[in-house]
Amino acid sequence: MKHSIKIIFGKEQVNKFLSETPFSEEEKSINEKEYHFETKSELDAFVKGVSETVGWLECYIVEGAAV
Repeated sequence: MKHSIKIIFGKEQVNKFLSETPFSEEEKSINEKEYHFETKSELDAFVKGVSETVGWLECYIVEGAAV
């Protein structure tokens, strides 16, 4: 079973996502990234690393996003 996660990068885009404002196609291609992992442990390590950037880099991890 593969594990996936979607992350939105960029302060303005995170705010748009949280206010449920749709992204343009350009914003999606630039600011919305999907990552795939073979194991849950790999996914968890990746999330931990990305979480360490909070405050240094604006991003939002979309929990349970179907990708």
